Amino acid sequence: MWSCWLLGVLAVAARVVLAGATGNRLLVVVESDVQPSYARFLESLDRRGYEVTLRDAASVKKDDALYDYGERAFDHIALLVPELKGLKGALAPQALVQFAQDGGNLFVALSPQLSEAWRDFAREFSLEFAERGTSLVDHFGYDRERDSGDHTAVLVGGHRAHFSAGGAANPIVFSDATRAALATQPLTYRGIAHWIGPNPLAFPLLVPPSTAYESEVPKVSGTGTDAVLTNVEQLERPGDAAQLLVGFDATAPDATAALASAVQLRSNSARVVFVGSTELLQNPSLDNVVTRAVVDDMTAWAFQEHGVLRVVRSTHERCRASEADTRPDYEEEVGVATKMYRIKDRVYFTMEVQQYRDGRWTAAPNDLDVQLAISMLDPYVTLPLEASIVGDVTRYTGTFRLPDRHGVFTFRVNWKRHGWTYLLSEDVAPVRPFNHDEYPRMLSSSWPYVAGAISTMVGFVAFCIQWIYLSSSKVPQKVE
Repeated sequence: MWSCWLLGVLAVAARVVLAGATGNRLLVVVESDVQPSYARFLESLDRRGYEVTLRDAASVKKDDALYDYGERAFDHIALLVPELKGLKGALAPQALVQFAQDGGNLFVALSPQLSEAWRDFAREFSLEFAERGTSLVDHFGYDRERDSGDHTAVLVGGHRAHFSAGGAANPIVFSDATRAALATQPLTYRGIAHWIGPNPLAFPLLVPPSTAYESEVPKVSGTGTDAVLTNVEQLERPGDAAQLLVGFDATAPDATAALASAVQLRSNSARVVFVGSTELLQNPSLDNVVTRAVVDDMTAWAFQEHGVLRVVRSTHERCRASEADTRPDYEEEVGVATKMYRIKDRVYFTMEVQQYRDGRWTAAPNDLDVQLAISMLDPYVTLPLEASIVGDVTRYTGTFRLPDRHGVFTFRVNWKRHGWTYLLSEDVAPVRPFNHDEYPRMLSSSWPYVAGAISTMVGFVAFCIQWIYLSSSKVPQKVE
């Protein structure tokens, strides 16, 4: 009896520990008739410690489905209804964006049969999906066992001699083991592709092979060796066909093609992931070990299981020359962040950062290239911080000298990298000029003025002496 009770407690503890950093309440919106096809995907989420709630689109359209008394009822939402036409109520684009702005995470899986409503919702994040009914096609790299003859079962990853095979694009989202496996063994992708617009907060997760392109699904006439593809769209150069998405766009700076992409909100680092294939999450695809690893990494990142950072604390204080170098209490207290600085003071800045990994908070990496900016209207000082791991935190430190300019300065760390939670630390401190009794007795710049005054006094004394001792004999007058 005690052993069973202990196993139950350990199982509950494991579910709590393995959840994401922001919570484990997950809402999965999927139609009831296709729920069995996502059984393995849902089992993996449950095994990783999430409290999965299944609902169909009709029950989620209620206005209060995502909130209880003004508070989020779920920490994450997985939307697996690409053909849903009307996004209303809790599934309205404004409601979903507000859910993300309140700290919730979204995972959206679409398909070639996506509705126009989902295309409009993706545009909220500067993502442009291809037209409904189109699909990713690759005549050079397709799964010959699973392909139906139209070459839409595209192989992503693996090795190709002359062209890029696509694959995982972000090393923070995907583990080294997943990226290494995908580089040798491809996964089968049957879905739709999209462009990433000029949004600096959006970045690709999966990129298509360079030989793939987006087109209407080719029709197959005949069987076996006599099968012929018809209505194949002519592959033109991207400059001649602006609406044609090709795999080479994945590396273009102005039109990035992607099969899966992510966006992190600027305000709270909430994560939104778009995947152009629901088939990638279904049971037959998850039989492939590489596909399962890619899907697990994408969902783990979307639900903030990894790649999560937080600022534990940040402090700054004046570097004192000695113990006798003190200031009034209204300016600073020993061991406490300084309240006010003086121009040209030397300041020691410290920021402690942690990373969420394996269900607990540990020290963050020490190679994040964090910088501190000291600014008023524009940055006056930009300082790279040095990292050192101390216990379960990573301490970033730096020493700098305040400029010869008084005013209200902001000590700001604004660090943004794709895949990591944004680090934002801001503190405001006034910087005053020297008080009248704090200037040195003699300034080197005043020597010309002092020399001028002394020379005037010496000249006046010399003139007086000469005047006093001047001979009093009368000057003979001229006789006419």
